[in-house]
Amino acid sequence: MIQSFDFFVANPAGNITGFVVWPVYPGFRPAYTKAIMEQIDSSVEQVGFISPSYDGPPLRLDMAGGEFCGNATRAYGLYSATFLEEKGEYNMEVYVSGIDHPIYVLANTINNTAYIELPEAISVGELEVEGKSYKIVELSGITHVIIDDRKEDKDFVKKVIDAAKNKIESKAYGVLFYNKEDSSMVPYVEVVEADTLVRESSCASGTVALGYYLNNDKRDENFKATIHQPNGELELTCRINEEGKLVFTIGGPVEISETKKVKIDISKEVEEKVKAEYLAKKKLEEEASKHEEVKDDEEE
Repeated sequence: MIQSFDFFVANPAGNITGFVVWPVYPGFRPAYTKAIMEQIDSSVEQVGFISPSYDGPPLRLDMAGGEFCGNATRAYGLYSATFLEEKGEYNMEVYVSGIDHPIYVLANTINNTAYIELPEAISVGELEVEGKSYKIVELSGITHVIIDDRKEDKDFVKKVIDAAKNKIESKAYGVLFYNKEDSSMVPYVEVVEADTLVRESSCASGTVALGYYLNNDKRDENFKATIHQPNGELELTCRINEEGKLVFTIGGPVEISETKKVKIDISKEVEEKVKAEYLAKKKLEEEASKHEEVKDDEEE
């Protein structure tokens, strides 16, 4: 199955993200992601799916696994701002997967920067792995664990993710290897539905999770840090909201390529599998609907 669509690549702090500007059925998104990484651009670490509008800024961004991604949201906000008539700084209201309400991106189309304030953490707690306790931060759409007692260890990543899954159900899981001496981190992110585990060049939501690790007890409103990551860095600041809870803002430069038309080839096997899953889901929904109708009739 040959698919053609508009496509561009963004570089928010080294976290190379491909964007499909075309409506794509959710069941096909993991296949699109895999095909883009293999057939279009091997440097792409993740893929976002933009629902375009007929006129003006696009409508919505969905990640392949329905997760939230801070860097992709920053890039999407800046991209949306380019549809406005004049260059400048804009507070763009955007809709993204993993969060059930609008989020605002402070986008500057002159300086090519984008900043977002993430919703407050759902929970901040402790996770035990191999007899040691680590900070675990549950955000909307993704849960992160901060590892501060060892260097990057890919074998340890799977153990941490398995432990996190037993504690918190999430669309995605991050493992952040943090070095206190040089304020750096190496992020790994697993997206459950897309079945991917990537050593990311930078991670915005992971940077916010690190903010809770660094400032949750101090609650310093003047907290500010620059977190160095494999291919970039992110600025991190904090405030206390009206409810007395910590919220963090992250941001920095974003590079966006020109949009171009590309083609990918999705195998017949994958196409048939997605279609079968769609039909099975539709059948279950129809049966559930009929059951509700019968139940309503009996109650009457």
